[in-house]
Amino acid sequence: MKVPKIGLLVCNSGASNSGLISGKASIEAVEELGEDWVGICSLPALANEIPRQVKLVRNLRHRIIIDGCHNACARNIARKLAIPFDAYINLEDDLKMEKMGPFSTLRYSDDDVKRAKEAIKARVGQLTDE
Repeated sequence: MKVPKIGLLVCNSGASNSGLISGKASIEAVEELGEDWVGICSLPALANEIPRQVKLVRNLRHRIIIDGCHNACARNIARKLAIPFDAYINLEDDLKMEKMGPFSTLRYSDDDVKRAKEAIKARVGQLTDE
């Protein structure tokens, strides 16, 4: 199993536009940066406290949390499990992206995804420059 240097803990909720943007932007960032550098962690496995997944994520060199909105689900799961993180991006707070609410999955623009992806890549760049 290849383990990346940086793990992304991503909201990735398909129930709203902001959750979908967080997931899509993260996938595109991994595609562009490469799986040796960045990988997406299983947030459902962490939420269910699967021991192997919790240990794997804790042992990563760096972790970046990406939340789609003010609910901060990914960050709350990490905090509940005492998983430290090096960077945090909240699309609603940091990038001023509007969460449109339940069942707004497809209400996003390519520009929204690009902005979120660039923010993720910038945080990755900061960690890899250390």
